[in-house]
This record gives sequence, structure tokens and C-alpha cells, in this order.
Amino acid sequence: MTTATHTTIHIFVEVTKTDKRKLEFDRTEVTGKEIKEKATVPLDTDLARRTEGQLVLVTNDQTVAIKNGDHFVVLPPGTIS
Repeated sequence: MTTATHTTIHIFVEVTKTDKRKLEFDRTEVTGKEIKEKATVPLDTDLARRTEGQLVLVTNDQTVAIKNGDHFVVLPPGTIS
């Protein structure tokens, strides 16, 4: 008998400079839409992953691998092309 290990991944979503939300997911792959829904931000906003000082756009239907401590930023629609 095997037991599944329960994984909890904590990520951070910066909605504004003063509003940073810590989210929990129980798997290592999520979509941009799932991150926005859990952060309770509008689906038409831009979501970007902060990677090595750069912002990389994550679309609603894009699946991304997440790990503990990942940072995402919510921006007005059309900010990142």
C-alpha cells in the first residue's frame, strides 16, 4: 500500500505595492486563471511571474509549474505584451 504525500505550495501574489497575498495550492502545476481566482483579482488583469528580476506574462489558460516562494504580480490589462 502506498500513501500519497500531501504537498502544499505557498506562492505570493502582489496585487498592489501594499497588498501581497499568500496563496496555497496542493499541486505543483496551476493555470494563470486559478492563481487569479484564488487571489480574487479580475480575470482580465495581467498576471506575471517575477523571474530573475524580470516579469514574464502568464495567460489565464497557461499552465505553470510553481514552487514554494514563487512571486507573481497583478498588473492592469495590456501592461505586458
